[in-house]
Amino acid sequence: MSPRLALGAALILVLAASIEGCGKPVLRVADASLGDYYTNSEFKKLSREERAEYCAELACQDSLYKSEMLGLNRELDQSRAHSLHLRAEGDSLFALGTALEKEPGTRSTNPRARHVVRRGESLWAISARSSVYGRGARWRALYDANRARIPNPDLIYPGQELSIPR
Repeated sequence: MSPRLALGAALILVLAASIEGCGKPVLRVADASLGDYYTNSEFKKLSREERAEYCAELACQDSLYKSEMLGLNRELDQSRAHSLHLRAEGDSLFALGTALEKEPGTRSTNPRARHVVRRGESLWAISARSSVYGRGARWRALYDANRARIPNPDLIYPGQELSIPR
């Protein structure tokens, strides 16, 4: 055998011995951060260093997911608490509305319209609105319907809620 041929055969043996325990090389690189993972058979074909690097990447990805899940669980708990608060507020408003419907002088089939007094308004100005009576002279109807809320027809205050009989 010629020295050149012997050297070539030796190189082939060294190369074969160096990859003998690794099996076939993996043809792709899996990126766990993108949801791309190695199969069992692909993982077995990785070198020791590649396995360590891949496992470290998986551990990093796992801690990121756990951190994200904790944040999402906190947001969910806050949303649930807010939802309970809104439900309690809605129940309270429903009870208030039911109580107002049962108020003497109102009929549940035809509830009275309401008006919230604004700054500078008077019973005359409110009754003059086209959405109320369209005539200021009908202010007495407003006063009569709201005597429990208005002791003096010359003194109404912003924020007062008046019922408007139809």
